[in-house]
Amino acid sequence: MKKNVSCLNRIKLSCTVLKIIACVMMLIDHVGYGILHNYMAVHGMDIAPDVYTNINKVYTVLRGIGRLAFPIFTFFLVEGFFRTKNIRKYALRLAVFAVISEVPFDLGLYGKPFYRDHQNIMISFFLALLMLAFIRFLEKNTLGLSRPVVYLAQICAVISFADAAYLVHADYSWKCMLLAAVLYFTKDSGAFHLLAGAASTCWEKFAPLSFVLLYFYDPDKKPRFKYAFYIFYPAHLLIIYLAAKFII
Repeated sequence: MKKNVSCLNRIKLSCTVLKIIACVMMLIDHVGYGILHNYMAVHGMDIAPDVYTNINKVYTVLRGIGRLAFPIFTFFLVEGFFRTKNIRKYALRLAVFAVISEVPFDLGLYGKPFYRDHQNIMISFFLALLMLAFIRFLEKNTLGLSRPVVYLAQICAVISFADAAYLVHADYSWKCMLLAAVLYFTKDSGAFHLLAGAASTCWEKFAPLSFVLLYFYDPDKKPRFKYAFYIFYPAHLLIIYLAAKFII
């Protein structure tokens, strides 16, 4: 038993490896929705019941796998917040790719260039980063307020940003704000950091399993291919859209 535990402790995954894993799971998730879901929506009446059932089972599996991607990306958003040397550049980068990704997001998932009821995840991450910056500002600039009042102000900030994300229909909306806030407040708390994160995603089936992968995260390994992950997001959605046009 001790040998097995020791073996697990020797497994270390860099931020880059974990993001690649998350990208693959996100791709699987979006293929499930952008192609299989839309195919069933368009051709549902023409598909034999047993074939439809099998397609729906595959769709469910793909979407289940995809549930693990969001917590990993949110985890590294918070990590990036603590590690970045320039929060303004970080926020600007997210804002730029939020704008760039919106049309590909709508095309990839909904087959139209503009869909008002669902906005891409970069918008959620941009709002989450602003929220974290404001929470830290309140933490460092108490203005003579008592600690309980500061905590209350921070909670109100989280609720306000959660409402904003919900109102603009950002992907994962308030759930993203909640997870980012929990990961922020439990930073440097050891195993509880991961347990709290997992508990904050229990509303989504399979999502807490992502924190099993994050257990093996090695913060000492330097991240690589930073911009590649930003580019991958709109790029894979455009490819899904083109594939769907061919298949559907």
